Amino acid sequence: MLIANDDRRIFRRMAIEAGVTVTKGDIELQGTCKDLSSTGMSIQLIDGVLKAGDQIDVLLDTQDSRFPPLNAEAVVLRLHEQDGIYIAAVEFTTVK
Repeated sequence: MLIANDDRRIFRRMAIEAGVTVTKGDIELQGTCKDLSSTGMSIQLIDGVLKAGDQIDVLLDTQDSRFPPLNAEAVVLRLHEQDGIYIAAVEFTTVK
């Protein structure tokens, strides 16, 4: 789905506030998914341990039996800090 008005994204983003578990090797982080598209998500974290290029696993569990959890491998595209909160933009590489 294309978006008009100078937005370069190909897929629409859906504003969502749901818990997400991020795993990088032996490190497990709890965060909040802030928006979701078919190709990635934006995750709010309180820890700045991730960096651009990191390969991670993400699990978004809706806690709703009508919607299965989203389990995917992803790469961190960028991470920025704002007022002690870290926002990671991730791109899905494999949806399990």
